[in-house]
Amino acid sequence: MKSQRSSSAAAAAAAILVATTVTIAQAVEPTTFVDVRRTKSMVSGVDINYLFRITATESTFSQTSPPKGYKSSTKHPLSSSSKLSSDFSSFHLTLPPPSDVWLCDESKGYIDYSNPTGNTDLFDTVTGNGVLYQKYVLVERGECSFEAKTRSAQRLGAAGVIIRNTLDSRYGLVDEDYVEDESRHGPPLWENTLWPKEKYDYECGNNNAVGGVGLRAEIETSRLNFSPPPYNGEHNNVLLTGTVEDGNLCALESYGMKNNNDGEDGDSFFRKHCPSERCLLTGRNATADGSKMEACCAWDLNIVMSRDGDNDGDAIPAEEEEEIIIPSLFVTMKYGEELNQLVLDSESNNNLNGDGSVQLISVVPYARWYPAYHFSTIVLWALAVFSLWIACCESAKEYRDSWKVISVAVNDGVLVFQRNSVRPASEGGEGGGRARADTDDTMNLAEDGDLELAAVDDLGMQVEMTEQREGGENGVFAAAAAAAAASANDEFVINSDDDKDDETPATTENNAATADESNAAATPAEEGSSEPVSTSAADTPAPVSTPTQQTQQQVIAQPRMELNAMHAVLFVACASGILFLLFFFDLARIVTVVYGLGGSAVMAQIIFQPLYTRFSARIFGESFAAKLSANVNLPKVRDLGWKWIDVLSSASGYALGIMWIIVSFSYVQPLTVTYYWVVQDIMGVCYCILILGLIQINTIKVASILLVLVFIYDVFYVFVTPYIFGRSVMVDVASGASSSVDQAYCDKYPSESACAGSEAPLPMLLALPWIGDFRGGFSMIGLGDLVLPGLLISFAARYDASKDLVRKCSQTSNVRNGNAVVTESAAASSGETTEQSRQQYQVGRIKKALFRGYFGPLMVAYAVGLTAAYIAVWGMKKGQPALLYLVPACLGTMVFLGWKRKELSDLWTGPKIMLKANRILRLATKVPQIRSEAERAASTSLADTTSIA
Repeated sequence: MKSQRSSSAAAAAAAILVATTVTIAQAVEPTTFVDVRRTKSMVSGVDINYLFRITATESTFSQTSPPKGYKSSTKHPLSSSSKLSSDFSSFHLTLPPPSDVWLCDESKGYIDYSNPTGNTDLFDTVTGNGVLYQKYVLVERGECSFEAKTRSAQRLGAAGVIIRNTLDSRYGLVDEDYVEDESRHGPPLWENTLWPKEKYDYECGNNNAVGGVGLRAEIETSRLNFSPPPYNGEHNNVLLTGTVEDGNLCALESYGMKNNNDGEDGDSFFRKHCPSERCLLTGRNATADGSKMEACCAWDLNIVMSRDGDNDGDAIPAEEEEEIIIPSLFVTMKYGEELNQLVLDSESNNNLNGDGSVQLISVVPYARWYPAYHFSTIVLWALAVFSLWIACCESAKEYRDSWKVISVAVNDGVLVFQRNSVRPASEGGEGGGRARADTDDTMNLAEDGDLELAAVDDLGMQVEMTEQREGGENGVFAAAAAAAAASANDEFVINSDDDKDDETPATTENNAATADESNAAATPAEEGSSEPVSTSAADTPAPVSTPTQQTQQQVIAQPRMELNAMHAVLFVACASGILFLLFFFDLARIVTVVYGLGGSAVMAQIIFQPLYTRFSARIFGESFAAKLSANVNLPKVRDLGWKWIDVLSSASGYALGIMWIIVSFSYVQPLTVTYYWVVQDIMGVCYCILILGLIQINTIKVASILLVLVFIYDVFYVFVTPYIFGRSVMVDVASGASSSVDQAYCDKYPSESACAGSEAPLPMLLALPWIGDFRGGFSMIGLGDLVLPGLLISFAARYDASKDLVRKCSQTSNVRNGNAVVTESAAASSGETTEQSRQQYQVGRIKKALFRGYFGPLMVAYAVGLTAAYIAVWGMKKGQPALLYLVPACLGTMVFLGWKRKELSDLWTGPKIMLKANRILRLATKVPQIRSEAERAASTSLADTTSIA
């Protein structure tokens, strides 16, 4: 089971590496408001009338956006009165020149607008300005790409472009060479016509469209006109637009075909099932002779206009094309037709006006207001830092628990530190003392002491800490039965020289920096707390732990997987392979299921099992806690070794996890569901704790290799791959943009199985929703941005904990007065401590936590690096490789501190003090056995005494 957990953690870590970027995710929403006004210039002045406001979407290929509106503009138009802020400009709205109504002649190679020579009808011969200079141009969709239209308008001097959706743009010809042969694009064959696409362009009511949209009608083809081919919009659009009252043939026929009217009138029924109030011909004959054709409700939704690449009709490579520096906006058919009619009416009125007045339509475009920064980003930053701090502290927990076990055992008399006055001859002394055991359990403490584990006479197991001192004295830290210790000494003692330096060479420089660190030594009975205490040796009896305390203070050796240099290389190689698989193949659902099931097991282990263990006895009593810890004694499972607490924890974890998986496949964007992102964040934190607890790096050498490789990995897949694949592999995979499902399609058919979870990013991240932002985005950070720097920070935490453990075992004071155990430094400062204010003491602890050792400074460096990453996201408005900022911050801090403290060489090859701490850790795991042997020896002694009596 332990090896399985280790391998699972390694696999999870490799998979998590694919999500190592700080990103933002946004839904497709109208991004721009356009205030429409009628301006009339007269001899007496200018009359401006506000008409209405429409919404539009910006393109992704334009480098410029309209100015951002005020917060108040979310509810009220900016130019509803004649007064307009100087921050926003009003532009004359016009139509393309008659010679190029689609603005596609340039992309087809008929003309070159970049060269005004020869185009005197489109450019002013004096100024060289184009016919569209400083105007917004309203152009129909179709004939060429959005980007090509905008580039032509820009060369003609336009200040911006509004591209309107049309019914005409949904039709095309298979072969334009047969345009004159009407039989090829007429009934009943229609073989030369490209018809609109079902579901993408229209809905007939046969599918589960959003809001119940969709209807079907049969239109007589004799009433329609298809000349010039493939579709005569000027004639047909009037017949297929509007309501029943407007004479829309589609509305009239669909209402007549309805079997049950349900009391609805024609217009109500049509508007309910066709909000666009427009229909498209499907190309499917309703009759064999082609006298009737099927027509269905047209979709009229906002779309995001993207780059056309090299599909613009010219021979110029996409990277050499002129950049678009004017806004390009897209509006729906409804808004576009209203604008088009207003412009036509104003131009016709100018021709009829005899008073010399000029009337025109002006537009005031401005981006919808959104917060400049998001509070959720700050919360996510805090969550990431706190999660990493918890995970790294947990990875070093066994060292702190070892001191708890040893200190309790000392206070219970199970471990006794006693002094021998003669240095062993084997150590170069005068002899007479115990010879040092030459075993793997012997270790140096502070280069002047040994820790050895050996069997001693009739006392069962004995642990010896031999401290070599000036004058040839040494001490023994012995494990013995409490009764045996009492009979030998009448008291237990912890001895050391009064003038002995309590720091190892590796830590002397660090801890001498602050006075309170040298004075804040912990007593063995106090969980390693460095808070000074004032305890009278004569007044305070030795605390004796209860059986429950002894059970809780056992040290359980955790399985570890130590990474070496080869592991680091293979780790990044596997992550690259997984990343490419996710980029080229749609495996998001498989990843979601695997992640959810793994997260269920991780939550059971990290959250529910400790939770039930801790609170079952407190709430329901010791008997209930004992039953939970018992094996499951049921048929077919009693041999599996399951415990009831394991069953209960797993049931809780999998209940949350399976529900999370169900939610992920029930919504197009499951992150909009609070339950989903809350559980996902919980699972992410648990994954970090598990991985950092099971996978370790024990040298800076390996950490440097790993972090430098993932640094290159992150930068390459974010910044370099767009030049190879046309888009960022990392950002696409992390944000879910690599999905093969059309997001516009899923906005129309959210219940389609292919759309379930299609807009959700990969789950290996922490996410929080934006608040008060119409874009409905999320702040995100990949788990790789926590785990990978966390391996180095975890090493720092364990290194600091190792030094602390060895320090506590080597600096305990010599007090043989009654039952108290007080360290020399604590006793010396006890009087001073009582005079210190609690506030000053807490400030000292905070300073020590942040600047002592390596763990605190590295956590500060991580927080600073992550802040820099989020500032880059905010400034550049796109996802950033967080490791670009985190690796230099964390690795640079570790190397600098090691160099400054003259410990870099030791850290590079592997700190020796961690080997000492690991041996103390093994000693702590044997304390229950030592305690058992001591109790058995005491019972035997008591029985012998009773029999003699």
